[in-house]
Amino acid sequence: MNIRDNLLAEHSRSTASSRRSDTLFSFIPDLQQRKRVATPNGGVTHSVREAGELSMTAESHYITVFLRPVAGVFTTVGSDRLEEINVPVGAVGVAPAGSNGRTIWPGPRETVAVVIPPERLTELAEQECRGGITDLRFTPAVSSDRWALQVAQIFRDELTSGSGVNELYVDSLITVFGIHLLRKYGNAEPARGQGGGRLSSRNEIRIREFLTENFRQKLSVADLAGECGLSPGHFIVAFTNTFGERPHQYLVKRRLDHAQRLLRESDMPIAEIALLCGFSSQSHLTATMKKDRGITPRQVRSGWPAAGFSDTRLS
Repeated sequence: MNIRDNLLAEHSRSTASSRRSDTLFSFIPDLQQRKRVATPNGGVTHSVREAGELSMTAESHYITVFLRPVAGVFTTVGSDRLEEINVPVGAVGVAPAGSNGRTIWPGPRETVAVVIPPERLTELAEQECRGGITDLRFTPAVSSDRWALQVAQIFRDELTSGSGVNELYVDSLITVFGIHLLRKYGNAEPARGQGGGRLSSRNEIRIREFLTENFRQKLSVADLAGECGLSPGHFIVAFTNTFGERPHQYLVKRRLDHAQRLLRESDMPIAEIALLCGFSSQSHLTATMKKDRGITPRQVRSGWPAAGFSDTRLS
């Protein structure tokens, strides 16, 4: 595939991602005030708002994590009666799909919202919960959830970094976040006999070959899990136990390896190399390489030693 074909394919994927985003977030009335990204398993938004009011019907499971405390919030779900609550940092509010809600807040607030379609949560429940059937409980944002807060902060940093969003990374976190929701805010018991394991030898070979052929493309956890015939949640655990790192970490390393090879062995412009290796821009490649390996593309090209270069041969 040549440069032009790569760019056309990237444009097509971006258009599909945009349509997915419009559909997933269509029920959120203040969407224009949010940074957001949609993946095959759900979506994430980040917003900083002054005092205001929000009313909506959640078409998907809608989970809000507060990054700042807010006192004197009035909220209701499924009724006309408003209740006053104080929202601490890290509080999680869960509005299950189909619920009607209204919230009034008197001062500035910063939130990350995770949106998960019901069918995606059902897929996770097949591995996590007996019978694969569960519902999320309505949960007012009155108690801090330290784990959810840490993940929400990662989501915020990814959306606001300015170096491009790693959709596979976000997709992986949404999957893990969904499992956390089932365990802490669901009404089904955990499944037995579903402990962590490894990929079978056949699936290990299959996914290694698939990533070797497709590491330049935008991939979701669902894409990778589908190659192995596993649910996303089961796949992430099995992949991590097999390869010693999460899928997005493995993929980023393969992309960086290939980028370093092209930087050393070709005179292609760095911007073209970034696109060929699956990065959204030259700045995205530079930021990722600097963070992961402590070196920049220009330094690689000038002959500096490449930190962390595994030299794993990819076709």
